[in-house]
Amino acid sequence: MMQDTVCKGRGKQRQNGFDWHSKWLGMILVLAATAVPGGSSKTHAQDALRAVVQTDLLADPSPVEKVGGRYVPDDAIGLLMISSESLWNNEMFQLFPTEVFRVQAMETVGFDPMEVREIRASFALSPTTGQPEFGGVVTVDGSVDEAVLLEALDVNAQSMQLGGRTVYQVQPSPPVVLCQLEKNAADSEVWYIGTLEYMDRVVAAKAEVIEAERGPLPNRVANLPARDGVSLVVEMQSIRPMVSGLAMNAAGSLPPRLQPLGQIPGLTDAVLLHLGLIDEATSMELTVVAIDDSAAEQIESIVQDSLIEAEAMADAAIQRELNASEMSPAMRQATEAYAERVSALVKEAIQPNRVGTDLSIAIESKMGIASTGVLVGLLLPAVQAAREAARRMQSSNNIKQIMLAMHNHHAAFGELPFSAIVDDDGNPLLSWRVALLPFQDENELYQQFRLDEPWDSEHNLPLAQQIPSVYQPPGAIVPPGHTIYQAVVGDAIGLKPRQRTGFREFLDGLSNSVLVLETNAEQAVVWTKPEDIAIDLDDPLKGLGQAWQGGFHVGMGDGAVKFITDQIDPELFRKLLTRAGHEVVAIP
Repeated sequence: MMQDTVCKGRGKQRQNGFDWHSKWLGMILVLAATAVPGGSSKTHAQDALRAVVQTDLLADPSPVEKVGGRYVPDDAIGLLMISSESLWNNEMFQLFPTEVFRVQAMETVGFDPMEVREIRASFALSPTTGQPEFGGVVTVDGSVDEAVLLEALDVNAQSMQLGGRTVYQVQPSPPVVLCQLEKNAADSEVWYIGTLEYMDRVVAAKAEVIEAERGPLPNRVANLPARDGVSLVVEMQSIRPMVSGLAMNAAGSLPPRLQPLGQIPGLTDAVLLHLGLIDEATSMELTVVAIDDSAAEQIESIVQDSLIEAEAMADAAIQRELNASEMSPAMRQATEAYAERVSALVKEAIQPNRVGTDLSIAIESKMGIASTGVLVGLLLPAVQAAREAARRMQSSNNIKQIMLAMHNHHAAFGELPFSAIVDDDGNPLLSWRVALLPFQDENELYQQFRLDEPWDSEHNLPLAQQIPSVYQPPGAIVPPGHTIYQAVVGDAIGLKPRQRTGFREFLDGLSNSVLVLETNAEQAVVWTKPEDIAIDLDDPLKGLGQAWQGGFHVGMGDGAVKFITDQIDPELFRKLLTRAGHEVVAIP
């Protein structure tokens, strides 16, 4: 028989609750198993699930365990369930050092993760303060070393008595407690971890659910057959207005044809997500339960239209990358065929299925870990290429922002920034990059500089470590505080050395004159230092061409950003550098 025993929790004033949350979250993730998918007891998805279970019962007369309402308070709006019984049998864990992991867990958190039968965590909003409340109940088919667990959570030995239970306070604000709820002769233990006010409601929630007497969430999950896996059920009725408002605001930043996605929360009664890991199979099920049949039809239409738009956007992105690449026609054709085939597979896999008020997407893969490894190996070059493209795009945007700041500086003062901030005698103190800070939403940082002191003065030198993101080259291996974004400086090129330079002096035209460029990593300079690459017009590409595979970005005087290939004719590049060379330039 299960017996109520002391609930262990304790209190110690701590200034930083994040450390505790990280520890507990780590333990929860360590135990991550597979779970029970939630769903309305009246939905078609659940009816279909029951049909499967009933079919199984014809061959197996053993009773089917239900999720029930145990530890699910009536005011709960979300439930996370983790069941680990089949987790360790999944193929992906065959090479996992489970023997070492089990001993390590026992020594660090006080229990064997393979003995965790179930984790059931729910969350709600406080009826008095409106603040989030949560509570997790962990059932262990074994014993927990209480001393080790308390030490892992940084809990001291002081305790308090609440409702006949011994409670240990883990953190004071919000008050989070730890209790041992039950213990039986077979060393099965049940533990609670969560907010103090929520604990009594969690413990009071019984397994049996009478519809008229319980809340929406217990009613929704009460009759679901228990399944191995990880599942999340969110009841939307009480939080629909809030979530809908947030979704509509967020959708405003999406492309126009994807913005209707923001309407879905306002049409939804519940969301159910399930992840299963059984033997070699991996499955994921997502179900949106609409408020009525009409809402379900509307959600289905929005999802279908969004999938079509997402596919078109992906195709367009792939075409842009192909157009910017220098691959052979045969390689381009092969890449297009591969992208088209993968796109078709993905589109087929995520097609939604609507039955009544339920709209579901179910994905299942029986591909083993070995096959997955082969697939990852095949996709790795494509993934690396995508990362490279994303970094190049970010770097191009950085230069665009630098050029915009230069134009704003010229609009404010009638001139470009000096190549260096100088003292009264014309000696260089700080870089032009510092002078642009007020035009890059970095005025607070700009105000910290002493403009009458050099970049490496006792006051200014530490500021070099506060490099703005616009000067940070993504993917470039450079020392901290260094940048590869440098200005073209010279008597006949770009900015005049420590002199006034205006747009009217670019007689070759702003669109034909390079002002800013990416150097090779070894040419990087401290961003606050009044130093830029020394360009030799007899060898204008020296120190350039290796920022990216195939070339480097430049910022033109008109604000445009162009990619210069490392195969460019040096004479042509020299013409692009000059300010008033009167050359005829055709940019490739």
